[in-house]
Amino acid sequence: MKETILNHVLAFFRASHDFNGILLSRLAEVMNAELDQVRATIAELARERKVTLTFVSYGGNPHIKRLPDLPGDQQLARLQTESPDATCVYPSTEAIEGSTNLSEYESRPFTRRLARGEPQLTPVFFELDVLDRYFRDPRYRFRFDDFCGSIGIVGEHYESAEFAARDKVFLQTFGIGYKQSRERVVVVYLRYLAGLTAEHQQIWNAFVVGTPCLMNSDYGQATICGQWPEHYSAYQAFLSEQAEINKLAGIIGKPPLFKDTFEEERPEGFAPMIRPTSRNYDDFVHLLDKLVAENINRNFFAGDIPLERTVPRSDGAVEIERPGSLQLLELWLSSKYRDAAGNDIAREVLAPLRTIRKLRQKPAHALRSDAHDRSLPNQQDKLLGEACRALTILRHILWSHPKARESYAPPDWLDGDQIVFY
Repeated sequence: MKETILNHVLAFFRASHDFNGILLSRLAEVMNAELDQVRATIAELARERKVTLTFVSYGGNPHIKRLPDLPGDQQLARLQTESPDATCVYPSTEAIEGSTNLSEYESRPFTRRLARGEPQLTPVFFELDVLDRYFRDPRYRFRFDDFCGSIGIVGEHYESAEFAARDKVFLQTFGIGYKQSRERVVVVYLRYLAGLTAEHQQIWNAFVVGTPCLMNSDYGQATICGQWPEHYSAYQAFLSEQAEINKLAGIIGKPPLFKDTFEEERPEGFAPMIRPTSRNYDDFVHLLDKLVAENINRNFFAGDIPLERTVPRSDGAVEIERPGSLQLLELWLSSKYRDAAGNDIAREVLAPLRTIRKLRQKPAHALRSDAHDRSLPNQQDKLLGEACRALTILRHILWSHPKARESYAPPDWLDGDQIVFY
C-alpha cells in the first residue's frame, strides 16, 4: 500500500494544473481504504521523507504549497488532529527527483523549481537591472509604488500579432528586498516567475542574486499575510505634506500654496529609483522641481508681499521684475515668521528647495551621456528626504497661525516615526 499511495501522490502532483497536493480524504477514496489506515501509511512515508503535508491551519489553502514545510514532527502531529478534508499530501523533492523526468522544464528554470516541490511563495532575489527592459519599453505597463510593483502589457500590444508571443508576459507582483549592504534588489515569488514565458524566465534567471538577501517586511506582510503595511513611504509623505499645507492655507484664509496636489494618483516616476542611471536621476530632479518650484501658486502671497517690483536701468527707465516662486516664498517667510529665538527660518525651508533647482539646471544646460551608478538611488532618497523635511517645517509654520492652532490636526503618521525609505 505504501508504494501505491506514493505513486498516487506523485501522479496527482504531476497531472495537476498548479503542482497541487491531493486531499487526504480523496486519497482514501482512491485507495478504497479506511482513513485510519491511509493516515498511518502517510505518517510512515512522511517519516521516510517521501511526502510532505499542508494544512488549512498553516498556509490557508492546502491545495497550494504556499509556504515552506512545517518541521516533520509538527506535520505528524497535525496529521492526527486536522480534518482529512483540510490536509493535502505532496511528494517530497527527494521522491520527485527519484521518479520524475524534469528535462521538459530545462528552458523554464522557475517552473522547474515548482515541479521539484518548492513552495509557491519562495522569494527569489534579482539585481535591479532585470527590470530595465520593461521599464524602458512603452509596450509594457510598468507600475512601481515604493515597495511593490507589477508588469503587464498595454492593451493594444497584447492583441497585436507584431508583438512576439514570447514577450507577452505578465508579472502580478514584485517587491523590494535588500542585500546585506542594504543595496536594493527585486524580489519575486516563485509562483509568479513560473508564469513567465521560457524566454523571459531565462532573462530573469541571468540576474539572480547569488548572495543572501532579505525581503522588505511590509511587502511580506502585505503579500503573504494580507496585512496593511506598517510603514509609510517618504515619497507618500512628501505628497501628503503638500496636501496638508494647502489645507492649512484654506484654514488661515489664503489661496492654496501649491497649484496641484496628488491625493488620488501620484505623478509618473515619483517613486524610489529602480534603474540607477544618471539620466533617471536627472529626470527625478526635474520632476521634483516641477512639484515644488513650478507648482507654487503666486496668488498665495498676494496682499502680503509685492508680487512685482520696479528695477531702475542705467538709461533712466525702469523694468518690472517678477521674483521667482522660491524667492517669493523666502520673502514671505522672512516677513511673517521667526523662530522662538527671533531668528529668520526662511533659509532652513528654502535651502533644500534651491538645491533641487540648482541640480535641475545642470542637465538642462549641458549634454551629458548616461551612466550607471549604484549610489544614485541613495542620492535620490537623500534629496527627497531633505525636501520633505522642508515641507514639514513649512506645515508647522502655517499650523502656528492663530486660526489653525486649535482647528487643524495632521494625520497621526505624518509626525510619527513610521516614515521610511523602502
